[in-house]
Amino acid sequence: MENSKINKNRLANFYLELLELEDKVSSVGWKEIVTGKIKENWLLGVPVLSQLQPEIDVKLFSDVFMGVVRACLKWQPGPQPLSEEVISRINGLSKGDVSNLIGVIIKDVEGEKLKWVEKLNISRDMMDFLADNTARILLSGFAACIMPQLDIERWDKGYCPVCGDSPVMAKLTGDAGIRKLYCGRCESEWRFNRLGCPFCGSKDSSQISFIMPEDKKQYRLYLCDQCKSYIKTVDERQCGEVDLFCEDLATADFDRLANSEGYRCGNKRYRA
Repeated sequence: MENSKINKNRLANFYLELLELEDKVSSVGWKEIVTGKIKENWLLGVPVLSQLQPEIDVKLFSDVFMGVVRACLKWQPGPQPLSEEVISRINGLSKGDVSNLIGVIIKDVEGEKLKWVEKLNISRDMMDFLADNTARILLSGFAACIMPQLDIERWDKGYCPVCGDSPVMAKLTGDAGIRKLYCGRCESEWRFNRLGCPFCGSKDSSQISFIMPEDKKQYRLYLCDQCKSYIKTVDERQCGEVDLFCEDLATADFDRLANSEGYRCGNKRYRA
């Protein structure tokens, strides 16, 4: 129990440091334009990020990535410990290397990411942790620029309309309890059917159930027995408006509960 408390405190302090990095990035004036052709492909299910590469300054990216690494060194919140040696490896990168790393992290290129695992001499899980946190800080601003340009009510997919990633949480909002999915990678939210699994698409009510704790009725853990996936959900009608990024961190116990019962966080990521 004590170790669990220490780990939660480390994670909380880690993300508090990342909020300072987000403030720096929030001042960036994103100017990307979603053209007619991009919108046509988008309506066919192709996320914006698969068609439009955001312009990210090399220095800004380096500051954010190094900020995430330094916060990891300080608080060690990741899947494995990070050593000081990774700092010298990053400082030794050429401008071309950094430009390549931007594309790998923003586009989430699987094969190329493995090369960076070797280059930085870190585990694959640690590389994913660094990449995901760096991408979220950068892509949240990009998504905020892109979303108003889309007819978002026409998006009915179980993956993110901006970056194509899987949703990590959902919320029930408004008097009618409309369900919105939340992307942890770029922090976009979009409406989705109230009934059904966003990962496998099943609408068979006999395959879908939910757990709602008696003492925390604002939370629901939806389980799909067809694909053995789960999604954590917050009912805003019970608790008011929430920040789903914070709620995802606060509900780690639900992840452990679902995992112990054989369910995994669903995978509905778009792949070209």
